[in-house]
Amino acid sequence: MEKSYLFVPASKPERIAKALQTKADAIIIDLEDAVALAQKDSVRRSLTKAIPKFQHVQKKIILRINDRTTPFWKADVQFAARYEFLGVMLPKVNGPEDVKALATYLHENQEIIPLVETAKGIQFAYEIATASPATSRLAFGAIDYCLDLGISVSPTSEELLYPRSRVVVASRAAGLIPPIDTVFANFVDIDGLVTDAKRAKQLGFQAKLCIHPKQLDVVNEVFLPTEVELEWAFQVVSAFEQVEKEGSGSIQLNGKMVDYPVYKQAIQIIQRSRL
Repeated sequence: MEKSYLFVPASKPERIAKALQTKADAIIIDLEDAVALAQKDSVRRSLTKAIPKFQHVQKKIILRINDRTTPFWKADVQFAARYEFLGVMLPKVNGPEDVKALATYLHENQEIIPLVETAKGIQFAYEIATASPATSRLAFGAIDYCLDLGISVSPTSEELLYPRSRVVVASRAAGLIPPIDTVFANFVDIDGLVTDAKRAKQLGFQAKLCIHPKQLDVVNEVFLPTEVELEWAFQVVSAFEQVEKEGSGSIQLNGKMVDYPVYKQAIQIIQRSRL
């Protein structure tokens, strides 16, 4: 399961190969925010030479297209459908109809990542998550969400607690893998990134969008279980499985009760360390 998704400007196709050599688990070629309005069509055409070169790489390549309300959407979708190995990130998803409209153009095996970043998108997060079997996971975009609500991202990110939680819960309820958290815009503030990524992980995210290679080490490390978490998990699994053989469904470990839900949580932590 991918932990880090690195954006690459579609206007700089020469950077795609470099991005694929980084520690990013996946890269996102950005046709949306990274491209000026007047250059959308010319940049898309320039990708026709670059994209085919990467069809056999092992790393995931995602294309972020323009949203459905723009005049660029249809051409973007038709372009993405030409390359079956590309996944597609759809920004500013307001409801399930946006995902369904995209899915009608794509191949069955092309994954869709809806980027939920508006008030409507948050409101209909579950419906978006269940709109198409092609949806692999949701992603959350804080910058456009705050723009939509007319607020700013604060150092404590308190204003993001609700939308982040809603995206996580919707993902779980829909049976999707845990979602991808928003970018941390200040790529030189590594301490801030650590805090933000840990906050997202605590809420249930298991990946993060990145805007600079400097962010990859932190993101990849944060979304793996820590040594303390792993030590606890192995202790729980070992102790619980021993008493289970003896016919018990619970045990006290280090002063705390361990039963099946705690045991299953420990198993999840161990499994995530092996991904």
